[in-house]
Amino acid sequence: MVLDSARNAIVWSASEGLPYILGASALLGTSTLIKKVSKRIQYVGRDEQLVVKRLTEKVVYNGPCVVFPSYMTTLSYKKRKAVTLDAKEYVAIRDETTGEIRHVAGPALEFLGAYDEVIEPSPRKLLSLGAVDGVIVENTKSGEQRLVKGPRTFLPTPDEAILREVKAISLKKDEYLRLMDNQTGRSWTELGEQLAWLQPHYVVKSPGGKVENALSLKPHQFVRLQDRLTGKVRVVRGPSLVFPEASERTLDDGGVMDAIHLKPWQYTVIQDLESGQIRVERGEKTVWLSGSDHIVGSRRNDAVRVDAEVAVLVRNRKSGTQHLVIEPQMFIPNEDEEVVEIRKRIKLADNEAVVLKDGNGQYHFRYGDDAKAVDPSQNQRSFFLPPHWELVSLMWSRGRRRERRDLCISIFDTRPQYMSFEFNCRTSDNVEMILEGTFFWEVVDLPSMLQFTGDAPGDVCSHARSCFIQLVSKVTLQEFMDTFNEIARKAHSNDDSFYKQRGIKIHSLEVTRYACADESTSRILQEIIQETTNRMNRLSMQESENEVALARLRGSVEQEKARSDVIAIENAHKLELSNCIGQSEAQQASTFIETLNTLYKDIGATKEDALANAYEMWKVLRKNDSLTAVSNGTAKVLFAPSDTKLSFDTQ
Repeated sequence: MVLDSARNAIVWSASEGLPYILGASALLGTSTLIKKVSKRIQYVGRDEQLVVKRLTEKVVYNGPCVVFPSYMTTLSYKKRKAVTLDAKEYVAIRDETTGEIRHVAGPALEFLGAYDEVIEPSPRKLLSLGAVDGVIVENTKSGEQRLVKGPRTFLPTPDEAILREVKAISLKKDEYLRLMDNQTGRSWTELGEQLAWLQPHYVVKSPGGKVENALSLKPHQFVRLQDRLTGKVRVVRGPSLVFPEASERTLDDGGVMDAIHLKPWQYTVIQDLESGQIRVERGEKTVWLSGSDHIVGSRRNDAVRVDAEVAVLVRNRKSGTQHLVIEPQMFIPNEDEEVVEIRKRIKLADNEAVVLKDGNGQYHFRYGDDAKAVDPSQNQRSFFLPPHWELVSLMWSRGRRRERRDLCISIFDTRPQYMSFEFNCRTSDNVEMILEGTFFWEVVDLPSMLQFTGDAPGDVCSHARSCFIQLVSKVTLQEFMDTFNEIARKAHSNDDSFYKQRGIKIHSLEVTRYACADESTSRILQEIIQETTNRMNRLSMQESENEVALARLRGSVEQEKARSDVIAIENAHKLELSNCIGQSEAQQASTFIETLNTLYKDIGATKEDALANAYEMWKVLRKNDSLTAVSNGTAKVLFAPSDTKLSFDTQ
């Protein structure tokens, strides 16, 4: 059934909810028609839209609504969702008819036009920029770039592309940044305190692309800045906070420099690079350098203290002459002078001597003992080296075999001294020996030694080795062992002219040790030496035993003599004691007898009877004493018959 195209749409009002039919409602009578119509009716939601493609155009119906597409003019239709965007999203939409692209940012519910399409399936995120955040954006059509600063939410236009994200550079009060504009080539310095934004064509020219600190100068400091474009140098003294210009660089390594504070005994040498003039600044003062000043040598130099022990050798730069300053002072050279050398006073002991060479190459000899000098009036034992003079040094060999010639001798000891040696030689029976010993030698003629040798110890040892080799080669090992001291004497005494020519005197040469170089021969020699040592030890032990026995015998003799003296003394004492006892008993007996004799006389006895009775009485008393002594002891007493007056009757 054909209906008029102007009246073929059935529209329901979403707000009223009551359908009505525009025209031809009477024609829908049959149930089949109603079913088909109901299927074609499109219910469009609030976040939807219906795209209807007609014969010549496209139209959209945004929800909420109900749409009945026409059978006659509608080629196709479909529903699609509206684009829902939150506050941080945006979407790129392109118009198919014009090709133009537009960006739509949220929050929004965006209904597309009939010919619009979303370029990307999902929304993009808006770029949220903080206070120090930014982005460099390029216009794809014109190629121009611009800086977008935060804080904000950035929505690029369809023609803009984000190249990179950037950060603002926070500069403190004592910081700065060197920048250059690539478009104009202009350079400048951004000083703190600020938040510096780099435009797309700005580049950082600071070293390493980092923020630089301003130069903080103390009162005793300064800085020299040179402009690389003009070459001019400006000097800034402290106290100050210095910000260099974009084209300026510090002239000195390290940037900030201290002023040169000179004490009274210090000085510094400065050259003006513009004029080339050199000046000497002496203390006490503070020296500030100008832009063209250059320090020659050290920043501070100490003056040389010239006294009785120290002198200064000075060269004049203009004339090239040298002179020695010996007057006591604090010496500071002037602009034309330079210190060549600080010389110590040479003081020689009585046993020391030195050799000096003047500017003409002639030698001069100085001795600590005037008696050794050729001309004592010209000899000096304490002196400074004059200009163009030098102290002669000889390289002597050292070591027991004199294998190293690296001993530098400038002051010669003229006393006799010991020198050890070691070398090999071979006997006539082909035994290789290692000899060790000492020389006792002395330098007696220093000019002759200097004329004929530069290595006195080496010559002495070499010549002695040659003599030893010749002498030892003529004797056997046994003969060498018996006569090595005599061989040593001949080695240094047979050729005295060699040493005399070199001003050397050999007092003695002693061999302190010898050994066989071959191990087997050395063992045999050790056995011989051991046996000799054992024999000597045995002899020594026997002598010791003999001495001990002799001493013991002498001790016995002395002991017997002493014992004889003791016996004689004891006998003498016994005699004296017996004498005393006898005299005492005699005195006692005499007194007893005299007393009894007197008593017997008193009773009328004769003189002979009285004396006889007294004797008898004394004998009885003595027998009584004897019996008492025996009875108190363990002795046995035997009596004769006459003593007991006993008689025996034999039956």
